[in-house]
Amino acid sequence: MNDKIKGRIILLCVYLFAFGIGIWSGNLFEYHILLKSAVTMTVTVLMLFLGSLIFNNSSVFDPYWSVAPPFMVIYYFVLVIGEQSVAGHAGFSEFLWDSPRMMILFFLTFAYSARLTWNFLRTWPGMKHEDWRYVDFRTNTGKAYWIVSLTGIHLFPALMVFGGTLSIWVAVVQGTRQLNVIDFVAILVTGCAILLEATADRQLRAFLTRNRESARTMNEGLWSLSRHPNYLGEILFWWGLFLFSLAANTSFWWVIAGPLAITLMFIFASIPMIEKRMIKRKKDYRAYQDKVSMLVPWRFFG
Repeated sequence: MNDKIKGRIILLCVYLFAFGIGIWSGNLFEYHILLKSAVTMTVTVLMLFLGSLIFNNSSVFDPYWSVAPPFMVIYYFVLVIGEQSVAGHAGFSEFLWDSPRMMILFFLTFAYSARLTWNFLRTWPGMKHEDWRYVDFRTNTGKAYWIVSLTGIHLFPALMVFGGTLSIWVAVVQGTRQLNVIDFVAILVTGCAILLEATADRQLRAFLTRNRESARTMNEGLWSLSRHPNYLGEILFWWGLFLFSLAANTSFWWVIAGPLAITLMFIFASIPMIEKRMIKRKKDYRAYQDKVSMLVPWRFFG
């Protein structure tokens, strides 16, 4: 068994264990659905951190970002069905039939999750490889690394994801409106976001395959219009989820904090970090920065 297959099996076991313990913990007591989901996801992330610690590799946490959205759709759906069954209301088939928004949400989040998770797994060599950002953190923080890993690599991104999935909570649990025009805008934005991110990743992968030894910056296709079209697609995905929540119930407009926080995280943390690295590695990157927009392809519109 090679390292890549072994790594995938380890990840699968760690995630099954983490989500299992998380769900069990969330169901220990009876309280508000949102609090129950917060407990479930917090315990899940702590179990994933335990996996990172045991295997000495914080990249164990990386797939969480992509697997969480469809999991939350199913999780909220099951909790609502449970509450309605106890109350003697509609059962599984009736609720599913009356919830086209939930089915659309699951389809889109599953498409997003399957593609992004596979994109990670297909290029991840296995447990011997750790993301370059975490390697830098190890070097810069020394003995404090695992504290940094817990707070900065695990809990902070998990908080961002939970904030983003509040839109799912509104759409599945708090929805009071039937399908409307905002839903169709949400479908368009979310679908285009998934396609944009997938196309950007495919173009980058093809470029790197053709230019393995080259120091040239990727500046073709979508990358000639935006320096980070994959991140743009990622950000739009979370805004698409917010639009579903707005379509379901406008009273919960405040969940906009989720996609807004994710957007700010990419603009002020993720992108500057990777651009600093690219400047060091690519001699033509500064010229690329001068010509191509960081995120939104303004040149495409003008």
